[in-house]
Amino acid sequence: MKKALLLFCLSGWIISAKAAFVSGTIKNTEPGSKVVIHVPHYFLDGKTSAFPAQLDDQLRFSIEVKMMESGLAFLEFNDDRLPIFLGKDDSLILKTDAFQFPVVAAFSGKNGANNRLYQDFLKQNQLDFNEFNNIRFKIGQTWITVEDAVNGLMESLTPELFKSAMDAQKDAALALIDEFNLKNPDAITPEFSEWLHAEMVYTWAYHLLIYGQVYAYKYDIQPGYFDFLFDAPITSSVISSSWYRQFVVAFMARQQVKTGAGDGYWSGQYYLAEQFLSGKSLAFFRSEMISTAFSPERLAEILPLYNHFLQKNPFAVFDEKIAGLYQKYAHEFPGTAAPAFEVFDIEGHTLNLRQFNGKIVYLNFWASWCGACLRKMDFFDEFEPELREKGVIVLNVSIDDNRGNWETAVFEHGFRGYHILSEGKKLAAAYGVEAIPQYFIIGKTGLFEAKPFNSQPKDIRQKLLDLSANR
Repeated sequence: MKKALLLFCLSGWIISAKAAFVSGTIKNTEPGSKVVIHVPHYFLDGKTSAFPAQLDDQLRFSIEVKMMESGLAFLEFNDDRLPIFLGKDDSLILKTDAFQFPVVAAFSGKNGANNRLYQDFLKQNQLDFNEFNNIRFKIGQTWITVEDAVNGLMESLTPELFKSAMDAQKDAALALIDEFNLKNPDAITPEFSEWLHAEMVYTWAYHLLIYGQVYAYKYDIQPGYFDFLFDAPITSSVISSSWYRQFVVAFMARQQVKTGAGDGYWSGQYYLAEQFLSGKSLAFFRSEMISTAFSPERLAEILPLYNHFLQKNPFAVFDEKIAGLYQKYAHEFPGTAAPAFEVFDIEGHTLNLRQFNGKIVYLNFWASWCGACLRKMDFFDEFEPELREKGVIVLNVSIDDNRGNWETAVFEHGFRGYHILSEGKKLAAAYGVEAIPQYFIIGKTGLFEAKPFNSQPKDIRQKLLDLSANR
């Protein structure tokens, strides 16, 4: 543990970023209106930056945007977002209208031609940047997503027809680029050209890969189907391409599943990646895998990879992405004391963690508006009488802002166990809860216990019973 903390302290690299300058005019709106450019660089350091500005009296704005990698950014106005490409040291001038944004926008400046072509590409391919419109699948233990419209094609088309559809999409994109270059010779920058080709190739390869993996049994897909991988290099220097990143993660998940190894899913991928990836691509994948898998229940498997990465990774830009993970989860590692609290339960009785010494506590964070929470609690509620008899306490903590909504949900559903409200979300903050549903297991001496590998209600029930049986 000390080694991990030392590595955390040594990893505070300062990463330089170059600036792109974006200016423009938005007609038919009010001076002082807010414009923000969001730059997602979470694939590098786990963060997204926002660069705000206000329209002046002439309805103009100017923003200096720090770019760690050339790639995608989003210009936001009136809750609408326009995807744009920004390169380091680039300049982009935009003219639009408040009533037409983001559908209509004119681009000029050094980066103008790049974005004119990119907007044509987006219209042709109908990409959806709203992750809530995606369908989720699992390859091994890795979650991957597919746009709802593409999944519809996957469900309805045979392998031959689906590949033909993806090939046609790629060919149309190539034709679009060729036509633009013919009309505007030397207008787009080499950097943008490389990035757009990566977006195009890996959009194609990613969807073919997911189709072949997810629908393998439905369509009896044969090994020869995956020959398309010869046309999609596994290692690429354009890690700012979101489609390349998704492709690499899905590809490595598939390779790990192919090994047939039942244990060490994440560590297996970490070392297997050396056979397929190199340079910055390898560093990206390893950092992404660690940040995805790092959790108290996987600590024994992930901590050695965490330490290895911080010691051996030659690309300091990725260190910040994972260095804080140890600190983030340290408070809930097995054997760590659970934060103490004293609150009133739903019936007005004083309740504190100390009164449950000698018992196992299942601490469940939820909210009345969280459908997934309610479904899980309905299912788990059946176990409560058995658990109570075995000395297990079910303690439900709502993060509702409205006390009435919380009380109504508890009484309407008839949830068993103890119920408290994390007023002001203080208790949720003490336990580091950032999303729900979330739960913790607290042992008989007030220390965190390891969670089961699978957090399905039946697996949690068995873990609680096993802990309760131990003296």
